[in-house]
Amino acid sequence: PHLRNPPRARLHAHDTRGIYKTMLDAVHDFFQALEPYVEAPARAIAALYPTPNRVLIDQFFIYFLLSLCFCLCMFITSRAFTHAIVGKAYDKLLPSDRRTWHTNLVTFWPAFAVTAFALPAIVEFDVSMTSFASNVSPYTVKACGLAIGYMTWDLAVMLLNWADQCLAYGGKGAMYLFIVHHLLSIALWPYALTRGLCVYHINWFLVSEATNFNMSLRWYLVKLDKTASKAYLLNGLAWIPLFMGIRVVVIPKLFMLYFHGDWSVFTSVEYWLARTTLPIPSFLNVYWARQIVEGAVQHLIGESAPAKAAVTKSKSKSKSKKKN
Repeated sequence: PHLRNPPRARLHAHDTRGIYKTMLDAVHDFFQALEPYVEAPARAIAALYPTPNRVLIDQFFIYFLLSLCFCLCMFITSRAFTHAIVGKAYDKLLPSDRRTWHTNLVTFWPAFAVTAFALPAIVEFDVSMTSFASNVSPYTVKACGLAIGYMTWDLAVMLLNWADQCLAYGGKGAMYLFIVHHLLSIALWPYALTRGLCVYHINWFLVSEATNFNMSLRWYLVKLDKTASKAYLLNGLAWIPLFMGIRVVVIPKLFMLYFHGDWSVFTSVEYWLARTTLPIPSFLNVYWARQIVEGAVQHLIGESAPAKAAVTKSKSKSKSKKKN
């Protein structure tokens, strides 16, 4: 399969409206202007990838390298300016948290950049299809390159800063889960796109990067001791509908295609890879959604319980004073 549109195609007016179209076009133009700076090394790397779909894989590695460059720039910028901006609050953090601060800051930009390309890919996709084979939008290729570049960076961070990352992720179990998640995505997504397979699923997996913004912001608010702030509450309340709307609501559609789709387009190896790996993100999203909701409920209960206790305590004191 080949790209349905020219590699540098723009959004048309019917895809989005008004300010959203303007913003998306601005992001697309910005990245398009950067393409020539990494085109030569990207093509050299892409030449090693075994696929006849050279146009697609060249575009993928251009955005893969751009993603790595952005990750590095964000990391260096954080190291250079965080102390001057945050000040004493940064000094109070544990040494491990200060190191994680810079790597966590990198997680913000893919939430916007990957979504800016994956969202129009979803909008233009023919949802009436029942086949796992389809044309591949250039937006999907670019979003995938950005996402896989970030996952490659994040995987290196996890392996090189194991102890700090274990603390940040909440233990080795979560670390192993994300390592497997990253490795499967890095290995399977680009291959699937070069074959024009499972594009609808990949589009949704890519746009789900948007929810990482709330997760990362929560980490910073916790470390800055802002769990009682309105910002923490609003971030949590916004996270729930965003997570549900992007990662959970689409699950019935994904499973309908899983059970009723045309599996004849796969080779025998591809068939078993798809059968075993396609449901994994949906199961993980249901698991994480449950954790998010339970965490929000516990937070609200935790906030209200001390308040009720304080009110009860003050009432009892006032009653005792009246008796005296």
